[in-house]
Amino acid sequence: MGRPSGPTRDTKRLICERALEVFAEKGYAAATMRDVSAAVGLREASLYSHFPGKQAIFDAAVAHQLDRLTQALRSRRALAHPTDDASAYLADGPALAEVVLASYEPLFADAGITCLRHVLEGARHTDPRCDELYRTVFMERPLELQRAIFSRLVDAGLFSPCDVDLAARQFHGPVFLALCEGMPWPQARGLVERHLKAFLAQHRAKE
Repeated sequence: MGRPSGPTRDTKRLICERALEVFAEKGYAAATMRDVSAAVGLREASLYSHFPGKQAIFDAAVAHQLDRLTQALRSRRALAHPTDDASAYLADGPALAEVVLASYEPLFADAGITCLRHVLEGARHTDPRCDELYRTVFMERPLELQRAIFSRLVDAGLFSPCDVDLAARQFHGPVFLALCEGMPWPQARGLVERHLKAFLAQHRAKE
């Protein structure tokens, strides 16, 4: 079987993006295939020719946004996976600040990721799968990445020996709280910059 044509992939991507907007506006449980088809500009029957149902659209929309997030992080040398190259975090001054800001900016400023967060926030208390996704994307994976970064910094002698799990929670905690508050990125950017400066003063190895 051949690969789907370009237009088909484009249509599926459009469905994923519009569906996520519908899920954010109406709530995943309340949104219908008819709502999605209207948002995309397709007949409902045509929508079913691309996806068998709402759950399949949701799964594809989540996968699409997580793939976009991974690409955005790696394009700016920020970690997207614990096994990625963490050498950019061994820099100092503006170079370090740039990569740290790059690691958080999509969570605040990217329209698709923000939309995904709103969908998961709205459904996580009634849908265990949405709760698991929310925890993975916005809590557990960032903590996993921070642990990998701090382990590398300790091993390189740039950070004093520390409990890297506790350090990860100390660093991600204020940023996660800003996400929960709905803080806009310009304000959150200033928070991350101040937080990074204070954090480095606490953990950087003394010469």
